[in-house]
Amino acid sequence: MNAELNTTLRIPHSVFFLLNLGILLLAAGLLHKLPAFQRGDTKTFRYLHTRLQRSVGFFRFIWPLGTTPVAILLLLILYIPGWQIGLAATLAYLCAALSERGIKLKMQRPRPFESLPNVRMGQPKPPHDPSHPSGDSLRVWFLALIFPVAFGLSPWVYALSLGTAASLSLGRIALGVHYPLDVLGGAGLGILFAGLAILSYQLFTGLPSSIFSL
Repeated sequence: MNAELNTTLRIPHSVFFLLNLGILLLAAGLLHKLPAFQRGDTKTFRYLHTRLQRSVGFFRFIWPLGTTPVAILLLLILYIPGWQIGLAATLAYLCAALSERGIKLKMQRPRPFESLPNVRMGQPKPPHDPSHPSGDSLRVWFLALIFPVAFGLSPWVYALSLGTAASLSLGRIALGVHYPLDVLGGAGLGILFAGLAILSYQLFTGLPSSIFSL
């Protein structure tokens, strides 16, 4: 069925990969509701949180890149190469943000610094919403995937963009505000809706799939 969908809508292979990867990571993040995975998530958090403390200054420095004001500013910049990609990205981001809010309200997962002893909250501005999924991870992965496509940037810039997204995601754990599965879930949402934004732009404009080789 996936192959038929790919052929019918002429989905670029790279975008098809993003859609499937996003769904997979989003589903993986929800595994924290199972006791065995929750225990494993907590152990993984403690391990990473302890070892990432030496770089906590760096993670504080890049933290603003995942915030909502920066995301809105970057979304406006996406209108420079064309209103179509800007609009597609804006609509996809709004759907992603609403999905994130709905999942947070449904899950109501406490953050690590609130529920675990000896965990320091290192984020400059304390968060007050539930932990799952990570909104910062959502925003940074969404934009890291959209920007290189919208501006036709080189593979090196694309790799730097993804590296920044990965670093900020690890920073969520280092700063004590998210568990690893929160980060996976947020990244999954960002990747999924980035794929949907690119796909909707391609279908709307009728541009060839080669334009979207990631």
